[in-house]
Amino acid sequence: MQKTLTLAVVIQMVVAGTALAGLVDESGQVTEWGLTPFTQPNMANTYDGAKWMTIQNDYAPIDYPGVGYLPSPGGATGEQFDLEEMYVGVAGGQTRVLLVTSNGPEVDAVGTTWYLGDLFITLDDQRFGVVTSGLYQGLAAGSVYRLDADGDTVGLQDASRSYEGSTQVRANDYGPDATVPQIVGPLAISGDIDPSQLVGIADIESDVFDYGAAEDGTFLLQYTFDSNLFGVDEPESWCTQITWGCGNDVIHVQGDVPYIPEPATFGMLMFGVAITFFARRRNRQAR
Repeated sequence: MQKTLTLAVVIQMVVAGTALAGLVDESGQVTEWGLTPFTQPNMANTYDGAKWMTIQNDYAPIDYPGVGYLPSPGGATGEQFDLEEMYVGVAGGQTRVLLVTSNGPEVDAVGTTWYLGDLFITLDDQRFGVVTSGLYQGLAAGSVYRLDADGDTVGLQDASRSYEGSTQVRANDYGPDATVPQIVGPLAISGDIDPSQLVGIADIESDVFDYGAAEDGTFLLQYTFDSNLFGVDEPESWCTQITWGCGNDVIHVQGDVPYIPEPATFGMLMFGVAITFFARRRNRQAR
């Protein structure tokens, strides 16, 4: 059975309850994933048999006005908001999302404090949001909410140098031409969301590592949550997304992937295969 995974990511955080350090070893390898950022070429929507990934080092998937496919506003300032890499893995009843970005949960630039957005997940037609940090809307980091209406989320920050009010239609990697705000989607879960829409808590860990030159101070963020948290065992489509508050960069993964059953489910599946095999074998011997 094939399932569709779509990932669009925007990241930034630092909050009470967040475990700092421990994601990377002394060489900069993310130990739980067996990978080292900045060692692979840019790629999108790639499944390697164990995880889904998008890598867009110094690249943004939107043809920004006057900038092109670079983290806008480009140059040294754009690098401060660069979403570099994103990975998603599903195994053992858990889902993990790893984000590699050039900075932490907030950055002061061009006279404004910009915030890394929340992680958004869509299973079939139902949307959910994971609070990345309490900095922008004051919600507890790691809180997972069911999003029932457009008013459950807030758009990009309304500030100078933000794309919040942009009406220019742009080419992009994610689909038909659209305005920048439409492409990047919402920034955060609204602080006014109904508490009854809270469905669970995700573990969030973060770390910082100097990978050299412009990649010094690289921020790594990992979300971990139970795959059954959303009440959908085998979704036909899965979408996650995250972006910076100014809308200057967004990261996204999409592709057809095999559904990975939980260990108990897999065990029952193998038991059924074995029963079928021996039943057929017995029938052949009886003939």
